[in-house]
Amino acid sequence: MPPPAFYPVLAALVGLVVGSFLNVVIWRLPRGESLSHPPSRCPGCGKSIRWFQNVPVLSWLLLRGRCAGCGIRIPFRYPFVELLTGALFLAAWLAWQDHPVTALLVAIHLAALVAVTFIDADHKIIPDKISKPGLVAALAAAPWMALPDRPKPMLAGVSPALDAWLVALAGAAVGAGVLLAIRWIASALKKREAMGLGDVKLLAWIGALVGPVYVLVALVVGCVVGSVIGLFIVVLAKLRALPARVRVEAGDVVHEVSSVRVKDGLLVLDGGPALPQETPVRVHLVLDAMRVLEDDDVTIDRPGVVVASEPHGGASRWRLRLEQLTEAEDEHLWLFRNSSRYVPFGPFLALGGAACLLAPAWIWWLIVEAYPSFVRRGG
Repeated sequence: MPPPAFYPVLAALVGLVVGSFLNVVIWRLPRGESLSHPPSRCPGCGKSIRWFQNVPVLSWLLLRGRCAGCGIRIPFRYPFVELLTGALFLAAWLAWQDHPVTALLVAIHLAALVAVTFIDADHKIIPDKISKPGLVAALAAAPWMALPDRPKPMLAGVSPALDAWLVALAGAAVGAGVLLAIRWIASALKKREAMGLGDVKLLAWIGALVGPVYVLVALVVGCVVGSVIGLFIVVLAKLRALPARVRVEAGDVVHEVSSVRVKDGLLVLDGGPALPQETPVRVHLVLDAMRVLEDDDVTIDRPGVVVASEPHGGASRWRLRLEQLTEAEDEHLWLFRNSSRYVPFGPFLALGGAACLLAPAWIWWLIVEAYPSFVRRGG
């Protein structure tokens, strides 16, 4: 018999390795790149990263967060994703060690939710290549998802397997249905699309994992945490806001620009973590919609606005310089503060789903017993 600490340590180590792979998924999948080819390379010098330079967390520490070849800074995002995934795998084992198959399935889905979280945070999208297979896998694995603390459905269980599939289907239907209703109401009030279908598919996936009751808990957790963090981001953005707009003449350099509105022309990004100096970005105005031809690190924010963002997320730290401009009034452009305060909802839904997967009994006690008791005592 292995010592008691063997399986928890193994789970954490496997999670670290999976987290290293998730960094590849997070970077390449939204860009349509292969996950297996070419091998990992430094985004600065393009040099292949050797296996001993790619040991999760340890290599980043030994290299002091820099590439061994060119010395470019390697963002803390990489070891953070590895540590987070390792911690989640450990938590999955500790929560479900009496049901090893359930622990494995929970860990796999948590890893997929980590990828969704960071991709949505970076690109404001939830890839169908993750959410759709996740939903199918959750439905297929329902009989082996031994979540004993979730409420049983009112449907009579003809067999344990059929009962589990009915729970998963009901959870997916409730998750998708509730979010579709919210999306329809919000879109009608705002007179524009208020939420993407990616969030709907994500909550359907979570519902298939946790059932029709806990999926509502996941939604509530996502709404509460998302509201708090969203408010903080809005306040912070206002405190750090750039002037409303700045006129830029040809050749001028502007630091920390959030967004740019421009006629046909050529912009130049002056450096950045993953681009060499003087990297051109061609921008064409077509029917009021910006199309960026050549560079993935400049993305569409909304029609007419191009946002330069760092690889790996975060506020923009690029310097934009107008290199040449054609067909623009007065041969200048206007740089605008990014007025969008959009905070993606996917990461918070994933957080709610993870909480329900790892601690369903505790959450159920909190909702059914602790909170009502607190209310009855008058707070």
